[in-house]
Amino acid sequence: MISIGSSKVFFSLIGMCIVILILSFAIYNQRQTISQYKDNDLKYRYIKMQGQATENNIYRLERQFEYRDSITVVRKQVEKYEQLVKEQAERIERGKQNEKETDRLTKEIESLKKSK
Repeated sequence: MISIGSSKVFFSLIGMCIVILILSFAIYNQRQTISQYKDNDLKYRYIKMQGQATENNIYRLERQFEYRDSITVVRKQVEKYEQLVKEQAERIERGKQNEKETDRLTKEIESLKKSK
């Protein structure tokens, strides 16, 4: 029978509690690091959206990141900008494809005219 009073069980429980505390601390630190990485990624994307990284812009951006509400606003601005850039790239690609198709059809028409 296992008794909590035995030294093996007691030290095992103490050891497990210590391991749990250490792992909890490690998880907390990892979450902090991941959060910092996300913030840095958003800052990079915002600076990329602005097109320049002056000292004043970086300072203002760092000040905005002190408040969660501002981070949400910055995230929405960046996501909207990235969506618009993506749509613009798709339109340009469609335009190039349409131009190629037009050229192909023009050449086909010319070849049909010559074959008559």
